[in-house]
Amino acid sequence: MDMTHKQSFAARFPLVLLVFLAAATACSGQGGATVPAPNAIPAGWKVFPTPTENSETMLCANYAQPEQVSLSDAGALQIVQLPRRAKPIPPPELLPGENTMPGMAAGISGLRSVLRVENGWLSGFDQGEWGGHLSFVDANGKATELYQENVRGFIETSRGVMVFVGLAHLTLDAGEVLIAEYPITAETKLRHLAPLDGAPQAFTKTSPDEVLVITTHGISRIASSGAHQTLTQSKFGILYPNSIVATPGGAIYAGMRLFVVRLMPTSKPGEYTDQWLVPESCGQFHREGFTCSCSK
Repeated sequence: MDMTHKQSFAARFPLVLLVFLAAATACSGQGGATVPAPNAIPAGWKVFPTPTENSETMLCANYAQPEQVSLSDAGALQIVQLPRRAKPIPPPELLPGENTMPGMAAGISGLRSVLRVENGWLSGFDQGEWGGHLSFVDANGKATELYQENVRGFIETSRGVMVFVGLAHLTLDAGEVLIAEYPITAETKLRHLAPLDGAPQAFTKTSPDEVLVITTHGISRIASSGAHQTLTQSKFGILYPNSIVATPGGAIYAGMRLFVVRLMPTSKPGEYTDQWLVPESCGQFHREGFTCSCSK
């Protein structure tokens, strides 16, 4: 390269740099706004000191509105406040061919979970202290009892269907994960897959064979192989967890009354640190009767 070309490149270099910086700024967001890091604190929320069990904060939160977490189609965290008092659970509908629902106590509302499988349906009930039931219902509506326990829901894996069971009522607080291996029929025998440290409240599938579950006492990871790991332990019971998600960045969020609990991965694989989040406007808690609110 001769001197003329060197001088020409040097003269153009500042312009090239400016163009590069402008392009990078444009890619960071619309109108000059930056895109938040995947594990940044959600907009409108802040970290709150971890409340202790039976503290005034926890007792107040027991009467607060629930915060529900979910992921958008693009994998972005979404937090929505729900009404504290849920609508009454409507009576469950009969499956094709069903005339009755074995295992369901008449006149008592409860949660029914149904999963379509190759030869029929898995049908589970959770009626609280009144009990629960798991059945296989064939294509003709004939039900066969598989297990007697409060069923909280199902998740399909490559090895079989995980069945989450358990109950928290008065002094009773227990749960476990069962698995119904394929093919599922009226002859299926459920296998005990993994214990839980409390009644399961919400769960989400994070891979074809792994699930996150939040109980009344903590958050665990369960694999369809039976491997399980406790990620954190805390008294979540009075906060009634309702949802849990794992973000593409590796953070785990759980929604419950007043709080969103976040688990952040550490430098050690499989280990997390806890953060309790509240809305930025929440500084002081106020409890009046059966209502909890917070203000700056």
